[in-house]
Amino acid sequence: MESKEENEMRVAALCKSLGHLWSEEDVVQVSDEIPQHKREECSRTLFGKLYSKPNANYPAFVTTMKKAWKTEVVICSQKEPGLFSFLFPTEEEKQRIKRNSPWSYSTNLIVLKQCLPEVPEHCYDFTKEEFWVRIGGVPPGWRIEKVFNELGKRVGNVKEAQIDSTTNVQNRGGRVRVEIDLTSPLKLGAIMDIGNSWLWVEYKYERLPHYYFSCG
Repeated sequence: MESKEENEMRVAALCKSLGHLWSEEDVVQVSDEIPQHKREECSRTLFGKLYSKPNANYPAFVTTMKKAWKTEVVICSQKEPGLFSFLFPTEEEKQRIKRNSPWSYSTNLIVLKQCLPEVPEHCYDFTKEEFWVRIGGVPPGWRIEKVFNELGKRVGNVKEAQIDSTTNVQNRGGRVRVEIDLTSPLKLGAIMDIGNSWLWVEYKYERLPHYYFSCG
């Protein structure tokens, strides 16, 4: 989201380009306070955008997402082709959906963003999404949160790290939740420099939708 200074510069440039098509009388002063019920409504709302293929059958999309989310009470509205708003009945229900993201429709990634009461729909950045990335190949002695955080930073902005329990018979190391730039190729792994040797560790992305392996 742009800063206050950037916003003021953009508006000033727009007004200059309009010339005599606007005047100071066209400035509408609104209250500094957003009504509480609107804030609560925004808090329970997510915007979702189909990342690669915006054209989708709207009724089929809504039916599919309600089944996937196991809810019938979400209110879905289509803002434009491929851009939707989802109003949930409770904050807990919204958090459940966001926590279990990413979601996809017909192998097409749905990028979800929290609604902010001061920001128009077209100002959101839908080029980033959070994924759980499982990291395999880390030696047992180095399976600590600090190491997984450092390895996760090679993928994107680390939000959380989880180390597998040693009592888990399927112990594979751990995973990190990372905000990934969708405009960049996905990394397949990294090299751990542990002093006397280099080790290759592998990244596996959970709930990864349609993906081009040839270009990343």
